[in-house]
Amino acid sequence: MNPAVILRIFVWVVVAVLLVAAAGFYRGDFMILRWVVSIAGIILIYTTFISRKFYWLTAFIIAVIVFNPIVPLYLKNIGAWRIIDAAAAVLFGIFLWRYYDYYGKGYSFEYYIASLFPADSWTVMDKTRDFSKALKRSVESDSNPDFTFRHIKTGKVFAVECKYRSYFFKGGIDWDKRKGDNYRIYGKSRGIPVFVAIGVGGNPKNPLELFFVPLEKLNNFSYQIIPKEELALFKRKPRQQFISIEEITK
Repeated sequence: MNPAVILRIFVWVVVAVLLVAAAGFYRGDFMILRWVVSIAGIILIYTTFISRKFYWLTAFIIAVIVFNPIVPLYLKNIGAWRIIDAAAAVLFGIFLWRYYDYYGKGYSFEYYIASLFPADSWTVMDKTRDFSKALKRSVESDSNPDFTFRHIKTGKVFAVECKYRSYFFKGGIDWDKRKGDNYRIYGKSRGIPVFVAIGVGGNPKNPLELFFVPLEKLNNFSYQIIPKEELALFKRKPRQQFISIEEITK
């Protein structure tokens, strides 16, 4: 199992235990509870630090200080601890739900990318609808790139696949070559180029960094992780709109 998935499950278990403690039903060793909450907090401190989510980072630092088992905080009022347990459970739970909401992040990033192609310069010819999730069965068109744009003045057409990541993983971006091959087939069958818009950091509606990469550059790379240095050639200002076709095909 993916280590990230294991860590996520661990933190969700901690959330469940905190809720049990908040309800007054926890019968275990509270020092153990301090340890597991602190470990979960440290994991999320690291996660928020590398993704530059500093408000969350501050909140998790406070949580670790409160629950730390090395210099423990003692409160005589049991009711106060139940409130703290509930608050920590809500904090951890909301963060996990928002941070790992892949579908919601993807939709938000697609909306952001669409905003970079103003309606007076570009026509959206097609938009992948992602029916597979709703129908609970495979829909072939869902494997197409997210957008197909046409430049109004020149009539030139190209496709864009959108990928958002909260942070660079192992110094780069993971790339699924199987999906990349699907996008290649899509572009070849229609005789149009395909690009991949990659946003990193910040949030999906306002990433810290944006790369607009020709698909073949990613597909031709030897490894699954595309180093940040390779992407740097295709970096652009995150809020700069595309106006001319030359910005795409240069």
